[in-house]
Amino acid sequence: MIRMFPKAAVLTTHHPFGGTEMLAQSLCFALNANGYDAQIININDTSLQRLPKALKDPDFRLIITTGTMPLGIQVDQKPIWEAIGPQVQFITYILDAWPYDFVRVAQCRDYLQAWNSTPNLHVVSLEGNDARLIGPGAHHMPTGAYPAPWRLGPKEHPDRLLIWASAHKELAITAIHSDFEVTLRDNNPWGFDASRIKRIGEALRYTTLVHGMSAIADAMDLPMADLVVPEFMTALCAMDSCLKRYRRVKVVMALRGMPVDIYGENWGQYVGKDRSIRLLTANPNHNHAFSYICQQYAGLVNFDPNFGNGTNERAVSALAMGIPIANNFNIATDHLAGCHPYHFSDESIRFAAGKLLSHTDPVPTPQGNTWEYLLGGLLRRIAAPAS
Repeated sequence: MIRMFPKAAVLTTHHPFGGTEMLAQSLCFALNANGYDAQIININDTSLQRLPKALKDPDFRLIITTGTMPLGIQVDQKPIWEAIGPQVQFITYILDAWPYDFVRVAQCRDYLQAWNSTPNLHVVSLEGNDARLIGPGAHHMPTGAYPAPWRLGPKEHPDRLLIWASAHKELAITAIHSDFEVTLRDNNPWGFDASRIKRIGEALRYTTLVHGMSAIADAMDLPMADLVVPEFMTALCAMDSCLKRYRRVKVVMALRGMPVDIYGENWGQYVGKDRSIRLLTANPNHNHAFSYICQQYAGLVNFDPNFGNGTNERAVSALAMGIPIANNFNIATDHLAGCHPYHFSDESIRFAAGKLLSHTDPVPTPQGNTWEYLLGGLLRRIAAPAS
């Protein structure tokens, strides 16, 4: 008997700025659009009580998580992925550079081990390079856009640029510094000597590789397969976080003297008394406010320091609202109308920002960045037999 409208659940968590809740809602709508009867279960509130009953429903067929934290819940004293039948597809959606989840979430390590031998378990990465590093069976699904109602009337800030990000919020669990050499000296399981540490630091300052792990492997002159091993993961996260901080600060410092509004935290120490840059807070201070606020600006200056193949929600959401972006060179956005790529050099950053301020052409909405389209493609790939 064909089961029409099979049941599905999105497992999510609370996020201080609503990020995971936004993602869960979008994934739930996308599942419904792809023929499922989906519900959201948040492991941090009373909706979690619905999970055991949902799993017993004979029509239940799919679970997708927003990140790896939901992997920590148990049903009948079993990890959630062991409490489902073989007819249920379980998808773990990794939302940041995957070594962070590997280091910070013990259940992620357990899941990845089980995934290698369990056909109905799946791993999906937001970043295409990371998907390849995780293993040949991992999938890549970039983020979709988070649209908002279109503004009425003219822009409030048509002659200013927008940055939406914070500094010093990196995910490393060991000490990192603004200096590559000091960070590597404090996180050095490879045993590099002082001269090699200096060469690695210089290489990272001038690398044109966008993907963080690839840039680090290249600077260390090590094969990637030798770098992403368990004994190096904690130090690798520290180096990636250092690179992330360096690049974010470099972009902001390069834009001093240009009309920029920054919505985020911990930038005062870098912009000083530069009157061209304003430090603001969204009201409400919620991730979804971005799609409303970005419409009021000439363009978005974005950075994805970990990503080279797959971009974050800010870039595609701005484009969906007709707002051009300046983004680091990135496979997912470079070809799109309204995108002005840049490398991490002052000249390249300022040139792209200038292009934003003078941009007048329409920015068409890229249809391939809807959650319905992206999730539908993922579900078809999962359903297809392995070649």
